[in-house]
Amino acid sequence: MFHQYNSDLLTIDRPVNKSNSIVMSSIMDLRGSTTFEFVGVLAYGDDGAPLHYIPLHYGGSTVFAAGGYYWCAWVYPTNTVRTRTASDNHFSVSLKLCSSDVRVTAAHEVSVLDPSANLPPMLLSTWPPLCFASDTGDDTDHRSRGGMDLDQFVAYVHHGRILFQSTVTVVSPEDPAKIDLPPSDMLGQLGDILETAENADVTFSVDSELFPAHKIILAARSRVFKAELYGEMKENGAAQAIVVDDMRPDTFRALLRYIYTDDAPPDIIGSNDSRQEVEEGGEDGEDENKVWELLVAADRYGVERLKLICERVLCKRLDVDKVAETLALADRHHCDTLKDACIEFMTTSHRMGQVAVTPGYMQLKSSNPCLLFEVLEKSGKFH
Repeated sequence: MFHQYNSDLLTIDRPVNKSNSIVMSSIMDLRGSTTFEFVGVLAYGDDGAPLHYIPLHYGGSTVFAAGGYYWCAWVYPTNTVRTRTASDNHFSVSLKLCSSDVRVTAAHEVSVLDPSANLPPMLLSTWPPLCFASDTGDDTDHRSRGGMDLDQFVAYVHHGRILFQSTVTVVSPEDPAKIDLPPSDMLGQLGDILETAENADVTFSVDSELFPAHKIILAARSRVFKAELYGEMKENGAAQAIVVDDMRPDTFRALLRYIYTDDAPPDIIGSNDSRQEVEEGGEDGEDENKVWELLVAADRYGVERLKLICERVLCKRLDVDKVAETLALADRHHCDTLKDACIEFMTTSHRMGQVAVTPGYMQLKSSNPCLLFEVLEKSGKFH
């Protein structure tokens, strides 16, 4: 004999929407979920054990959003009565696309929740991605059948109510085939502008050789050029070439090339075409005088990165015969990295005796005794 429990709930015949949320599950998938409940009657046997859950009709969610579309989920009992021995303890789950004139692929799952949160969600039904098409009027909804264990299921019934969660995952179309983008050619194009002198608005004269250039590019890359071309250092007579003294044309050409292309000239820095390897020190056989001339030019016009590149190259080219001369030049042009490298080279590995007999050391001794004292002081610390 069965007894009806909480029959006053029979008057409630509409689903109640508990929550509605949208979360991003991945870049390609958008997930939305909602909870809803429907009301039934829980029956007990003579021994007081729950035997039946008798749904009144069916339960459904209000319209909820997932992946930019609107959906509605429904749960139907397959029979009016469920018994402990029944072999057909199932629910039918339906998902309907409510948005108009669209075609969507989505996966769906329905779980039973414990309102007290003491039990984990129990999965009732899950689907792989299916196509929903409201643009043709067909396939706007799909159904699936979900099984359950009655003994487990009744534990989720509270006061004659069951709480469901419907989760929809919209699967976006796959990305179009990836397009291999070519490397940026902006610096190459700027180099072409330098070579062709197209729309040049300033000219430099270096040892009677003329170099057309563009004021805005020079000013953007060098604070000295900016002051010279636009600031207080601006020379009168815009039509006249600006004379650059104490510099060879090849050095000025290399300076301009770096300003336009951000690439150190391999004919001076080294023969390797790799910008990274050039910046890490170049190769053997470099002309150190040309490197020094380019460093001085970079220092003169405030092109600090080019100056540092030249310093790195010179740090790798130190030798006993020229280290004292290099030290004096590094001190004069405020090349701190190169200066420290020279002092370390001189004061370690017992090289000081060899360096002390070179012409460069003799010149340093007479022209800059304070710098030499710094070397000797550090030499005493190292030895």
